[in-house]
Amino acid sequence: MDFESTAIPGYATSALSWGFCATVISMMIHGCAMDVRFHGREGEKVVSVEPGTSVREALQLTDWLPSMVIVSYEGTVLPHSTPLTSPVSLLVTTISSGG
Repeated sequence: MDFESTAIPGYATSALSWGFCATVISMMIHGCAMDVRFHGREGEKVVSVEPGTSVREALQLTDWLPSMVIVSYEGTVLPHSTPLTSPVSLLVTTISSGG
């Protein structure tokens, strides 16, 4: 089964006439930035990121250091590698340590 890319119409069928088989599927949506709101004891930051950006990458656009905070959504702690796929509001909890 061949699928044609909307980015390169006719590519999938024309590739077959060149003697090799290739299928191109384009599912990427470009230019659809979304707002991610981080809020916590130290304040609030809103950043604009592309879908698929990780929590860590979004945090790096704020003053919060990813290594010093825990991020949660509706009571569930999110790994910093979690991809963000829609606009969201996340709670940032600063980790305190010492003796």
